Amino acid sequence: MAISRIASITVPVTDHDRAVSLYRDVLGFAVIRDQTTTERGREIHMTAPGGGAAIILVPASDQHRAGSTHGGALQVRDMLDAVERLAVGGIDVTITVRHLDSEAGVWAEFADHDGNAWLLWQPAERPAPELIAA
Repeated sequence: MAISRIASITVPVTDHDRAVSLYRDVLGFAVIRDQTTTERGREIHMTAPGGGAAIILVPASDQHRAGSTHGGALQVRDMLDAVERLAVGGIDVTITVRHLDSEAGVWAEFADHDGNAWLLWQPAERPAPELIAA
């Protein structure tokens, strides 16, 4: 078997409209499908502006606990802008790795309103000196 790519990541949420306001309005994801089915409830499929794997906002349940998604990394062009936009959206961001002259770039982490945790990554070719000086 040869896996060619990650197709989607499931993100359990308790309030779809609140989640869409974060993922679409703050992070810039686009809604590609919003559907409600009897067996699964409301599912919202979204993609980042640069493409890649989709996220699927699903109703929190015993099978999909709110806050159970962890470790996905979202690449950003400007960490300072991303942190500011998340702050305006009511989300706290923690800068976790600060490297000015390393291949690691700048890493940060945040959790959405339901506790689903994400990493933000700004590659080293565009360091964020305002954050590194802290």
